[in-house]
Amino acid sequence: MLYTSDLTSLSQSIHSGKVSPVEVLEAYLDRVASLDSRLHAYTEVFEADARAAAQAAAKMIGAGYALGPLHGIPIAIKDLVDIEGKVTTGGSPLFADRIAAVTADVVQRLIRAGAVIIGKTHMVQVALGAWGTNEHMGTPWNPWDMKVHRVPGGSSSGSAVAVAARMAPFALGTDTGGSIRVPASFCGITGLKPTVRQISAEGLLPLSRTLDSVGVLSVSAADAALFYKVLTGPDGGVAISAPQQDAQKLSSLRRFRVARLAEKDFGNVEPDVRAAYETALEVLAGLGAEIVTMTMPCDFDDFASTASAIMLAEAAAEYGAQARDMALPVDSSVRPRLLKGTTISATEYIQAFRQRDHWKRVFLEAMHGIDALLTPSTLTTAIPVTEVNHDNPPIRYTRIVNLLELCGLALPSGFDAKGLPCSIQVICRGGDEDTALQIGMAYQAATDWHTSVPQM
Repeated sequence: MLYTSDLTSLSQSIHSGKVSPVEVLEAYLDRVASLDSRLHAYTEVFEADARAAAQAAAKMIGAGYALGPLHGIPIAIKDLVDIEGKVTTGGSPLFADRIAAVTADVVQRLIRAGAVIIGKTHMVQVALGAWGTNEHMGTPWNPWDMKVHRVPGGSSSGSAVAVAARMAPFALGTDTGGSIRVPASFCGITGLKPTVRQISAEGLLPLSRTLDSVGVLSVSAADAALFYKVLTGPDGGVAISAPQQDAQKLSSLRRFRVARLAEKDFGNVEPDVRAAYETALEVLAGLGAEIVTMTMPCDFDDFASTASAIMLAEAAAEYGAQARDMALPVDSSVRPRLLKGTTISATEYIQAFRQRDHWKRVFLEAMHGIDALLTPSTLTTAIPVTEVNHDNPPIRYTRIVNLLELCGLALPSGFDAKGLPCSIQVICRGGDEDTALQIGMAYQAATDWHTSVPQM
């Protein structure tokens, strides 16, 4: 079954001639056709365009003109990313007729790399929410529980569900406070949030131009590394086998110092999530990593007001006018936050940046001599949609990464007693994605949580 393969394996199979891009695409399109009416991951599937691109890729690769490791590989795109001639809704019926005039920089690069775009994925309205719910356009169904509608995580909800259910080998997402890592956590997949501006956000509907990051949801860290190298390196400059070679080099983590949280920083982490975290630390120690304890300079929740002041003020600059018009279809969880953003003064906005810059210095001092900080990705596993409290978003451990301009990688780390995925987060300094990915690949070489597929 081709759809059960990861991106890296698919790439090798395509370029070795074992399978064609057409066969790969059809396997995923069949999967979408059989599952998406229930899972609601896609806003639109570009069947005709995707088939034409897959056929072109097959001809080029067959003639010896391979563009690189993503050539012929299907990808799903979060529906706030512009593709010329296609609708970009941003998760909102307000933009149901908004047809993009140009293609976003990141998609142009993916197209030049030969990726085949399957379609656009659902998301939280204007990307403002981490649970993954959407009142007006529908909430994707977390595939790990087909009886109870559980949160998929957001705002990249559809992208995460598409990858978790193997309706795409990887998907483009964005992350302003956890919008890649939270859905990766709840859906049991890998999610990379690079440092802000590492991947161009030109051509994307913005939420917060200061905090928005473009990244990927994938099956494995090796897949995320492949995506990241293609998107940040020279066009066509990545070897097809590069991620596997990197993983093979990491038979140990002896040169790494990985920090664990101090006891005071765990908050209300669920026992099963905490147990999975402790087991992950044991795995990393077994690989040779030195485990040390890092005491945070302040509580994780102390970052909330500063991050919110920046994000909501900038979000209100984009969508505040729509929020003020009570006749417009704005989600009940989104409108109050946008309206709050309209009340943030210039003084408060500037003070938030000053506080952010202070914390950046203090945090980097605390990280001295440490390569990565390991946290749970979320406090809990996926909860039922009916239990969501929008005043308490699941971003305790993720918002700091955006605010302090760091990078983060969410990795599956086990399952709770209900059979729902647990996740750990690797946090590294800004611009140090390679370290996060190396740790992730080594961890996944020693574990197999990331290979689990929900039964549907």
